[in-house]
Amino acid sequence: MQVKSDLELLEGCLRRDSKAQAALYHQYKGRFFGICRRYAQSKEDAEDIFQDAFVKIFLNLKELRSADQLSAWIRRVVVNVCIDYYHKRVNFVDITEIPEAMPPDWQSESVISQMSNQELLSAVNELPDGARMVFNLYVIDGYSHQEIADMMKISEGTSKSQLFFAKKVLKKKLQTIGAAID
Repeated sequence: MQVKSDLELLEGCLRRDSKAQAALYHQYKGRFFGICRRYAQSKEDAEDIFQDAFVKIFLNLKELRSADQLSAWIRRVVVNVCIDYYHKRVNFVDITEIPEAMPPDWQSESVISQMSNQELLSAVNELPDGARMVFNLYVIDGYSHQEIADMMKISEGTSKSQLFFAKKVLKKKLQTIGAAID
């Protein structure tokens, strides 16, 4: 019997059914491996993070209150494991705080929206670790600066300055890509 619904997957995993565990892993791998890839510096690191996340998921599934929340809960676990990985393996380089005022062309994220997914992933992966983490958490995953500060154990101002720096680097990268096309 092939398990498909989140409820069936959850119930099977709670019974420690290896087929249900494999089905859960494969059903969500495509969606959530991409998160790991954005946060990691290499594909190999992303694979390690993803494996660690699923170990944590399987060990803590009993904490999930409803199968309706499965996808959101898995996403939260994956992001938290990415942050844990970052804290264990990378030293945070604090950039001098930059005033909140950002250039007007960043207000609508228009520069980022002009980049293809591959260009964005490549450019983001070239960012320094702190800027990459904050950029992913704020722009892509939608966390507030206060939430990022709490998760990463930094100040809210540092989160803002890291985002400002990341956007500045990405804007320069986009201008380089645009110049290469012309």
